[in-house]
Amino acid sequence: MPSYEDDTRKVQTAVTGRPESDQPVFLPFDHDDFDGFMRGRSRDDFYCGILLGGCGKKLTAKRYLHKKCHFAHRPPVHCRRTQTGEDSADHLYIGQALQRWLHRQGHQKVNVSYPDLGSGPGGAVELRFGSGTRLIRVQMDRMSLNQWEAIRAQFADRYVRAQWAYGPNSGIAHNEVKAEGRALRFTCRTEGGTRKVYVGAQHPDHTVELTTLDECHLTDDGIITPHVTGEPPTNITADAGADMTPQLAFPIVPGRLAFTAAIPAEEQNSTGRRLYHADVQPSGSAMTRMRIALPLHAVPPSPHRLNVIESTAHLIPLTASDDAAEPSWLIEAVGFTPLPVRSDPRWPDLRPTQEPPTPSASVTDIHVRAALIERFRKELGAVALSHGLIDWETLVGTTDVAPSDITPADRVRLLIEVDHPRADGKPVLSSLVVLTGDASGPPPFFTEVLAGLGWKAGLPAAKVADIWAREQRTAYTTAQSGTLPVAAVSSTTAGRPSDEELVACLKKQLEGVARQRGMIRWVTLLRKTGVPASAISADDRVRLLAAVDRPYGPGRPVLSCLVKQRGTPGPTPEFDRILTAIGWRPTASVPTAGAAWPVERNRTYAHFRHHPKGATPKPAVASSSDGLLLKLGITRASAAKALRPALIAAARRQVCVSWETLAREAHLPSGRVSEKERAAVLVAVDRPSAPDGVMLSSLLISANHTPVRYFADILRGLGRPHDLRPIELGRLRKLEQARAFAAYQEQDPG
Repeated sequence: MPSYEDDTRKVQTAVTGRPESDQPVFLPFDHDDFDGFMRGRSRDDFYCGILLGGCGKKLTAKRYLHKKCHFAHRPPVHCRRTQTGEDSADHLYIGQALQRWLHRQGHQKVNVSYPDLGSGPGGAVELRFGSGTRLIRVQMDRMSLNQWEAIRAQFADRYVRAQWAYGPNSGIAHNEVKAEGRALRFTCRTEGGTRKVYVGAQHPDHTVELTTLDECHLTDDGIITPHVTGEPPTNITADAGADMTPQLAFPIVPGRLAFTAAIPAEEQNSTGRRLYHADVQPSGSAMTRMRIALPLHAVPPSPHRLNVIESTAHLIPLTASDDAAEPSWLIEAVGFTPLPVRSDPRWPDLRPTQEPPTPSASVTDIHVRAALIERFRKELGAVALSHGLIDWETLVGTTDVAPSDITPADRVRLLIEVDHPRADGKPVLSSLVVLTGDASGPPPFFTEVLAGLGWKAGLPAAKVADIWAREQRTAYTTAQSGTLPVAAVSSTTAGRPSDEELVACLKKQLEGVARQRGMIRWVTLLRKTGVPASAISADDRVRLLAAVDRPYGPGRPVLSCLVKQRGTPGPTPEFDRILTAIGWRPTASVPTAGAAWPVERNRTYAHFRHHPKGATPKPAVASSSDGLLLKLGITRASAAKALRPALIAAARRQVCVSWETLAREAHLPSGRVSEKERAAVLVAVDRPSAPDGVMLSSLLISANHTPVRYFADILRGLGRPHDLRPIELGRLRKLEQARAFAAYQEQDPG
């Protein structure tokens, strides 16, 4: 690998303590997990480990809001490490996990080594114990049948009792199954900010049941998983005509092969993997239909998307059947990356299947769900005031959702959310809901609601009936006294800042998030203010965030739109209630809170872009540079016409350019043109293209070689999806750059 002054690769793993260490660390992708990762560590703790195939130099943990956090080398960089992804230290995680487990099994003298089998350290993991007479070997790299048999014979000659196990890409486990009746498999998954080790037994039917080492025990035969009985397995010998030749596999260059229209295969006979039939096309080649094998834990690929294989993968020829003219092929991959577009010039023959029609509003939609819960609370409050009961069908009839659209499981979850959180003196309004024609006792689902609110699961029927009657009386009494059904103040609120102080702290933190064009989870936001999340109810969250955003007006940002929910790209579920509280009203162009969120988010980002930290807010007046081109007699159409050839020339040179360079080549003003007007001109450059055509504007970078801040504004102007998270926006920009380079790479400049 060539030397660079700045390391631009995303190195996800490192070792701690010293360069030769075998103590791995994995840096979580999400910036919300960065503080937890760094707790108890310093910036000088991380090395590009020798056992990772690295240079041994120090690494710096980089925290980013708009892309994945990762390690980076300190310049100058002279590193030839080839494996840098999240699985690049799995051999160390497996070795350390096995060493700890053997210690717990009573073997204190355990020697761990990571032999280099030709592709770098970690081709195998070997643990010797029992005075050196016992060995566990986890084969990580691929190995031929002859090598496998030779090493097994060496162990036997040296009177070493060896148990073989296999990593996810070893490609030799099926021979172990034929020889021993089963094979031990190891794999790692990213969980809780680290790589967790799983082990399982592969059986002759190719199934693998995974568990953790804590669930296993050690016998004279080796590691025994809970899914394997203590009896020795029946030895299964190969048929006389079985193919025992070494498996041939061709490595695939990451990022050069894509597939679509993937459907699960009827036959599932791949070792520890799930087979799919898919349309596959390598870059610069023809499209064909072939099989793809993916890990069992991988998310199934969508047939409606283009998927690129950007990680470890191999092309494997399969033995031809008697009636086949030539052997078929199998792609064995660790994973894939779905693209946000349905076509790409690098793979012109791939055509994803059509997306199914968008379903109507569902209770799985966060905004529909929030509206349902709010409506249920209001209706049940009215029922409590009248000292009555209401059947489920009537309650759902007060909404726009049909009772048939809500499953029994959804019903339980909705009623739990209606009454969450549970608190002393707060009634359980779900006690007022009955089944049609049966108000004599609690409905069957009430027991599940109680369990979801914190009562003990499996309560006796008599106890459930007592709680049902008591909560009804509490609801009637509370409604009669006019007391709002809010959670009583708990002891966790002791010492909490006043509402005024908390609102000021929240506002300050959210302004910092806005200046960085980011989003933040509610739990993280509260932690920064020193208040535990358990001390703030959902209703309090609405009230506090509404106070942050008041008064609402055209010239003021809506900071609450930057509070996100973990696992979803959108805002917190209470965002529609916050908008209602601050006085927002729907319009023809923005009819719902869901439609208002990207509008308010982009407006908030723009507000703080023009009001940096420390600047004195000024009245909203037109900028003197907003219409500079027009003042100089240059229309946007003529400016776009002048810029387009310069952008095409950059695409042919396979480079990105700054606005200043473009303007100089097109004889246009540069620095004095506002970002708003630049975006408008670039929209005019790309507007003649089809909706999914090449975006020349994606080639634009800032003067210091960073992405321009108004790329989302260009997408919005072109009518393309633009309300994306920063990391998604960055991926889309890189994709559009690649498409522009590919589209103009082979065109004749003349």
